[in-house]
Amino acid sequence: MFKRTRRSLFIAAVVVAAMMAIPAFAGAASYVSNSAPVVPGGKSCAQPGFSSIQSAINSGVSAVNVCSGTYTEQLEITKAVKLTAINGAGTATAVTPAAAFNESTSECDTKGGLKQIDGISICTSGTVSITGLNVETLIDLKNCGEGLNGIFVGGGGTLKATNLKINGASTTDPGFKGCQQGVAVNAGSASREEVGHAILKQVTVTGYQKNGPTVKFAGSSLSVISSTITGSGPNSDIAQNGVQISFGAVGSVKASTVSGNECNVASCGAKAEQAAGVLFYEAAPGSKLVTSKVDENDDGVYYFSGSATQPSSAEVTLTSDVFTNNRYEGVALDQGKAALKSDTVNGTGLVGVLLYQYAGQTLASESSAIGTKISGQSEASIKVESDKSPSDIPGKFTFSKGIAAEPVLINENPEKFEVTF
Repeated sequence: MFKRTRRSLFIAAVVVAAMMAIPAFAGAASYVSNSAPVVPGGKSCAQPGFSSIQSAINSGVSAVNVCSGTYTEQLEITKAVKLTAINGAGTATAVTPAAAFNESTSECDTKGGLKQIDGISICTSGTVSITGLNVETLIDLKNCGEGLNGIFVGGGGTLKATNLKINGASTTDPGFKGCQQGVAVNAGSASREEVGHAILKQVTVTGYQKNGPTVKFAGSSLSVISSTITGSGPNSDIAQNGVQISFGAVGSVKASTVSGNECNVASCGAKAEQAAGVLFYEAAPGSKLVTSKVDENDDGVYYFSGSATQPSSAEVTLTSDVFTNNRYEGVALDQGKAALKSDTVNGTGLVGVLLYQYAGQTLASESSAIGTKISGQSEASIKVESDKSPSDIPGKFTFSKGIAAEPVLINENPEKFEVTF
């Protein structure tokens, strides 16, 4: 099937939470515990100043120390603040209730009358730091059209997340498991024209329905560092994406592992709408994947340029990455220019590097690989998949200083697609 319709990658959701009318000292740090008596101005887990995270945020403190416990609340953050789990990283958990949840009312989430549901909604021009929390957003959606996010970042704000465990976002209703909703971390929004930034370091992401960390809209950015993103595996009913960098945003993934983003053949069809470990879809120039492991996805990486003209140099670079056992392709390159540098592509997939040529492309596929090792594919190390339409734009791929195992090349349209070694 030639060039797939544009992937439907979706965003979603927002928040509100219970509040306690307890005085605090604006600008000071405070403690939150729901297992000890509240003491106004309390400064310890034994004597906390608040019993909910939202009430502490609303009080105006600049830092919130979250004591060990399970907090059944959604958070709406409209100012710069630091949230830190204490008594051991990962022991404090923010949970969105399965049955009783709120749609967000923040300015960032209500543009255009669209509805969102978030575990944590960030709508501020400032920086929100979250360290050591578990964020779980597993709910029963009211309808398939509602956006759903574990964490949403808008308003030009920045999320700095360190040592988080993020489970979700996903619906608990089996009837909605096919919805193209459920994003673990969503920075920016193309539909709302919201700018957002996210820096994720040592973060573990699981349980998302559609996407893991995602960034959208020009001016937005995403950085994923030393993190692990794991999809649902081959039984997913929709095409998941471990990381999505898209619609004019810039993003990078470094020293991370992205795996398990596959769609079952019964729902998606063989090679029809594949899931991707890392999806670069109309990403801004400078986006990259570096020293990361991308394994057991449908496509390890999928790249599609949204440029109005052919880029003069590579928009997206893949450097010193390892792609293993991806079901269909290690790297799939659609229109535009991408560059592989010193990557390793191996395993039992069909094709190491797949190059597309089809009627409907607005740019040629003109990419390159240098110092790259490709082996272990059942069909070919490099393949040009072409519909051989008279309107096909001539393409080009340059492979140099690397190793490509037999069979090296399948070129379905050698008259219009040049592959050089």
